[in-house]
Amino acid sequence: MIYIFWIILLEAVFPQLPLEYTLISMSDLERFESNSDTGLVSNAIWDIRSSNDELLFFGTGAGLSFADLSSSFNIQYGHFTSLALPRGGNTALTIGNGIIAVSGVVDTITATGDHEPKGTGVAYSKDEGENWTYLPQPVDTIPNESTNGYQTISWGYQAVSALAVTTDIRNVSYDIAIGNKYIYTANWASGIRRYSHLPTTASETKNWEIIPLPMDNDLELLCGKIDVENYEFNPRDPGDGGNHNHKGFGVYVIENTLWAGTAAGINKGIISGDCINWVRHYQSGLDNISGNWVIGFTHQEMDGFIRLWAITWATNAEIEKYALSYTDDGGESWHITSPSGGYSKSERIVNLYANSNRIWATSLLGLYVSEDGEHWEKYNRPVDSESGEEILSESVYSAYYSQSHQTLWMGTSDGLALINDEASIVTRFWDSPSPFSVYPNPFLVNDYNQVENDGHVRFIYSNPNEQLGRIDVFDFSMDHVVHLNNQNLISMDGENEIIWNGRNDYGDKVANGVYFCRLFLNGEYYWTKLAVIN
Repeated sequence: MIYIFWIILLEAVFPQLPLEYTLISMSDLERFESNSDTGLVSNAIWDIRSSNDELLFFGTGAGLSFADLSSSFNIQYGHFTSLALPRGGNTALTIGNGIIAVSGVVDTITATGDHEPKGTGVAYSKDEGENWTYLPQPVDTIPNESTNGYQTISWGYQAVSALAVTTDIRNVSYDIAIGNKYIYTANWASGIRRYSHLPTTASETKNWEIIPLPMDNDLELLCGKIDVENYEFNPRDPGDGGNHNHKGFGVYVIENTLWAGTAAGINKGIISGDCINWVRHYQSGLDNISGNWVIGFTHQEMDGFIRLWAITWATNAEIEKYALSYTDDGGESWHITSPSGGYSKSERIVNLYANSNRIWATSLLGLYVSEDGEHWEKYNRPVDSESGEEILSESVYSAYYSQSHQTLWMGTSDGLALINDEASIVTRFWDSPSPFSVYPNPFLVNDYNQVENDGHVRFIYSNPNEQLGRIDVFDFSMDHVVHLNNQNLISMDGENEIIWNGRNDYGDKVANGVYFCRLFLNGEYYWTKLAVIN
């Protein structure tokens, strides 16, 4: 699943279909809050998965992390440092058939000076993270000039024409699924791909394989029955001869059925040996799904049937909706539901987690839960029951419910929240101040820690004697900006924080620039610098 999540911006629509897509906020790529050997590597937590309900894995803004729940006394947090893992933030994380797979992305600057997401590959482990196998991002060999950028692939014993995707720019694996002998990925620029994770002989060579999907106006694509004279796999935009239905954003496997979410709907494929029969291409307008931009799936094993959920966003806000779509009969009929009761772009669902009893939907405005898929309840923004420490984000990007521990885990851009019947716990990870630091730095006022249209930054300082601290902020000219003294105890080790919303003493947002921050504590002054970016 994507994380989205974070985190999600539709950059442009042309013509009435998405031209450019950004599913990861550039400001959160490669966020790195802690250099210690323990703890999560980032407080931006896009996805949560579990192998056995005692070992949790977290896809974060700076790499893969974990939590060991096997101890009855405390939770052991950590992160992976294997060089076989993809660089950067984790756009997708999945666990299935005893395999953990994770993808990576970094922000890169192109020759034109633009910032673009760049896929850094996929890694998988068959022993719960002890050892990893790295797979480069799916990139095709540059074909002969005479082929005009196309290659010929074999699919269902037919020779099919496919555009060669020769760059990892915008070629990001936004979703991963494990099924039979393959790892499947959904890639923006290179479509749906698969890689066999089975052992090979010394003479065998394995590569990412292209999985052809129906073209935009086709409802099916069957093995051995492709009209090869008129078909081509091409994930460019339609105005450039391509197909939105070849842009991959979601992929999911249930037994012998492969579901693919693209920029042009939902595709149902029946796995037949090494081929896949795409028996139906569902689209908004033809079928009752809310929108054609499909970014992820999950399912529930109900009493006597399987309910498949899809996150379906609008590509045309006038006729489509940002909502969830689900089917109880394998796609024969679809239903639309919105946790908030509306269909606003600001309420977009970014991730799903489900068990047989409930489904949780994370969104830009919070976390929702439902027992029947139609009636939803929203969780309050988490506050630590003991310390009063808050999650300073209205958005929730991931959720997981531990059945054995009766605990709900919430992943946000501002750390973890654990909720059960007894208490709520807010957990964050950063290097201990020595004695005074600020987080996050730089402070992106309009992106980080958003609550009620304000961003928030934390001043962290060591205060074992529990003295009253106060902070004054000065601009680059050393003019006084704001005085702060809303001190909170955040750890048993005597660490305190003071929170600032980026406004001056008059309530106005401060301008871009470098600010000098002075802590007065126990008769001493301490200084640090903060970069503010609006």
